[in-house]
Amino acid sequence: MENKKAKGDKMMELIMIPIDKIQPNPFQPRESFEKESLKELADSIRDASIIQPIVVRRHREGYQIIAGERRWRAAQMVDIKEIPCIVKDIPEEKILVESLIENLHREDLKDIERENAIYELWNSGQFTTKEELAKTIGVPKERAMYDIEAKEFRDAEKVSMDTSTRTIRGTRGLLTEDRKAIIGKVRTGDFKVSEVDTVAKVIRKATEPMKKELLKPRSRVTPKMAETLVEKLPNEEEQGVVLEEIKRFRLTEDEVEDRVREIQHAKELGEPIRKEMAVQEGTVYTVGEYECPHCKRHYLIKCDGKRDWVE
Repeated sequence: MENKKAKGDKMMELIMIPIDKIQPNPFQPRESFEKESLKELADSIRDASIIQPIVVRRHREGYQIIAGERRWRAAQMVDIKEIPCIVKDIPEEKILVESLIENLHREDLKDIERENAIYELWNSGQFTTKEELAKTIGVPKERAMYDIEAKEFRDAEKVSMDTSTRTIRGTRGLLTEDRKAIIGKVRTGDFKVSEVDTVAKVIRKATEPMKKELLKPRSRVTPKMAETLVEKLPNEEEQGVVLEEIKRFRLTEDEVEDRVREIQHAKELGEPIRKEMAVQEGTVYTVGEYECPHCKRHYLIKCDGKRDWVE
């Protein structure tokens, strides 16, 4: 099978090529190929054969893959002898750009793989500005800039490869210590990735006690609670009152909203903003939480209704 077609001012060939004449691409953005996923694709190819051709270029005595390495690997697993290929005439110095363009928009490309590819392109010296790079590979200039910055921060601070680019991007402009604390809480599940922008906004406005409490491991203060306090109670003393009550009474996010409204109303009336806990003798109340500085475990502090502390 052989077919030639023009694309712009370039000629491309669609031909069947023996699989052993094809080499993998050293500039492949994808860094890993999951065995289970490859097996599923191989089973599909065994049943229906390869429908979508891979993209290659002539290289030495054979061909080199530009896009479609996963299909090529899966075809080898089912012992297919030749596969359909689109042959493109691409010079050596353009292969990295072309490979990235062909692979960049795949939904299953991991963040770290995309970052590495764009960062390598930027360091190749082929582009004078990030805008030029972004235009060439067909992404918004902000995307290219964020990926390059995320890669630099990831390498400098040894950030885990499974941390998303969005998480790193959301912490831009904060102190490195705060950025790493936020990323760490995303990894432990204390923060959702979708909450990172809110956390960063709070940190930029928060008082030191508020920031410390929000970034503390296993804090009862959620990003939404912190945002409510920072936006609606700018006074540090007022924030401190609610922070204390969140820990003492285990307030929910809705209860924090209610408490903030109570404080605002009390201020308008000139009444005290602190709220005393009504107690009944014989009833045990949870009134606080203590983190041991040695074993780092948390202990509850309870009151028996007579204001005598119990374990």
